Amino acid sequence: MPQITIKMYEGRTDQQKDEIIDVFTRELSRIIDREPEFISVQFDEIPIDDNAPANLRNKR
Repeated sequence: MPQITIKMYEGRTDQQKDEIIDVFTRELSRIIDREPEFISVQFDEIPIDDNAPANLRNKR
């Protein structure tokens, strides 16, 4: 079972995450010729800190 793990700063909306899942799943499925239902996507969200982009730091 292919698994995609995405590490990113917290603060993305559910809509953004859903779009990421759709795009990554569709493209990996196409590239490796594997049915999308066997692909999983996991998000590892990093707490916003001083190294985060300014637009995310402002959401703290």
